[in-house]
Amino acid sequence: MNQTTNIKESEFRNYYEPLLKCYGEEFKSVIKSESDICKLIFSDSKIVSIDKLKSIIKKQTDIYVKSMLYRLVGVREIIYCRDNNKKLDVKYVWELITESIIIIPIKYTISSIGSQGFLSIPLYKFDESLENFDFIRLHIWDDSLNQYMDLEKCENFSIHTHTFFAESWVITGKVINNRFDYNINSENSNHSFFKVVYNDSLNEVNQHTSKAVNQKIDIELYQTSEEVHFKNGNYKIEAGKLHKSGHTNSPLTSATFFSFTGKNGLDKSVVIGPKHITESEINRKMIIDPTELLNKIKTQI
Repeated sequence: MNQTTNIKESEFRNYYEPLLKCYGEEFKSVIKSESDICKLIFSDSKIVSIDKLKSIIKKQTDIYVKSMLYRLVGVREIIYCRDNNKKLDVKYVWELITESIIIIPIKYTISSIGSQGFLSIPLYKFDESLENFDFIRLHIWDDSLNQYMDLEKCENFSIHTHTFFAESWVITGKVINNRFDYNINSENSNHSFFKVVYNDSLNEVNQHTSKAVNQKIDIELYQTSEEVHFKNGNYKIEAGKLHKSGHTNSPLTSATFFSFTGKNGLDKSVVIGPKHITESEINRKMIIDPTELLNKIKTQI
């Protein structure tokens, strides 16, 4: 159940734009303004309980407002539990986030294949500064997604680091998180550092394509751990640390809530690939309807 109890009007206003960024561009033409939603929620007081907010949501007939408010409660719970080292009620948050997706037409949901082979649905993005950067996503692994990917490219460029501290909460399935380290310019070098370059995109949250470019820094790569995380499990990845994610739950689905934050320090983002490759472009299939996968996850939960 929710661990946060109240929300202030000023806090909601801080959430509005980061939530809005993670819907499709056309959503801006159908969602009420920040001020109009504030009038709906905070007409009697500048602070409301989460229980009252959920009551307001249930009575709401505007599906777009309803979607944003369901997402607000779910994302806020993830951020609160992460920042306060509390156990996240994954099923509770899953139900909120799923409802926020399925009650609106699919064209308003950003849903694309990332370079690591999972379906990524952004939920919240605050990016006014790197130090305060905050990005929450839903990740889904399923065999049905393989048709949209070059599986060899995914495997070749699956080991990577992040600029930001990352944390993941497993909703269902068996999620792999293997960790790696390296020696530079070893006689046994068989990999190199690659820089990921993104194309110009109509959408700022999920890019259409990315290109991995060899930086000519050869390394000897070695694995330091092998991890499998199960339903309700949780794992963390420090900024700048090499890891590889995936799942081992076929033919069933695996899913996580995934968080990036700049609050725990910053580092470089790199991808590791075969040193004989100069560059490699990875296409990202945009707007994949996640409805069937969400239903599949529901039956597993």
